[in-house]
Amino acid sequence: MAELTTQISDWPLAEGGVRVLLPQHLVQLLREDTLSSDCYPSAFGFYPAAHGHHMTRHSPDDHLVIYCIGGGARVRIGESQQQITSGDLLLLPRGVAHEYSANEEMPWSIFWMHLNGGEVDTWFDRFGAMHGAICSLGLHDRLAAEFQALLRLTASGYNFASGLHAAILSRGILSYALLLTERRKESHHDINLGALHLFMQQKLGERLTLAQLAAAAEISSKYQFIRQYKALTGQTPMQAFLHLKVSRACYLLEISDANVTDIAREFGFDDPYYFSRLFKKVVGVSPAKYRSQGKIGSA
Repeated sequence: MAELTTQISDWPLAEGGVRVLLPQHLVQLLREDTLSSDCYPSAFGFYPAAHGHHMTRHSPDDHLVIYCIGGGARVRIGESQQQITSGDLLLLPRGVAHEYSANEEMPWSIFWMHLNGGEVDTWFDRFGAMHGAICSLGLHDRLAAEFQALLRLTASGYNFASGLHAAILSRGILSYALLLTERRKESHHDINLGALHLFMQQKLGERLTLAQLAAAAEISSKYQFIRQYKALTGQTPMQAFLHLKVSRACYLLEISDANVTDIAREFGFDDPYYFSRLFKKVVGVSPAKYRSQGKIGSA
């Protein structure tokens, strides 16, 4: 059999970034074993706040799955151009030309995996993604945890047992994402997420209330608004709004010398200590430590 080529980017890894390219001998074992041959990864990783991240593939040999958990990007699939935002799952099938570039001001943070195997076409078909697709799933801790488990596998080395478990995890990621997709189709909602998220982006410097967000979504009941929004995105409206503020604050910490107090005020936080606690809860480190890790510069 011809050797498959996994084309990944040479984007310089930022602090916290992970990129794993499985050795060819292990990929070959996964390709030949009956337990893994239907669906197995050849590469996977995590890129946080991927500034300058750009990739073009003209005729890829494998399938690519990208889960965006923050920021955004522009993607071209064939002749179609679309925008990716936080909570979107991007499915790029083999053989289909595509290109993507991270947003300059709010670059995406992404989990990703390259897949091969006899059943991956069928999985993509179930998503309606034989020519590429963007599925708006929302942010879901369980889906992110499945990707994180995949990233931890290589800690025990590149042995067949780890590779086999990676294959099982990759199927688990696809099956859970498909379940979330079907749940969205079955849920009845009246929220225009695109318009609501644009409204949030325009109001990052303000301290909006839940009632104001509900009014922007044209839903009179705050509780109905919370239920519908969480069903669609996996988080509450206020969590989403605060995460957008923190994501934008990350960008300012990287490209400017403004102090934390001034950045906090720019996003409506009079108390810089509260802002720092919120920032650490979302990002995992304090604003000062985030800045000290260096200004990052692209899968």
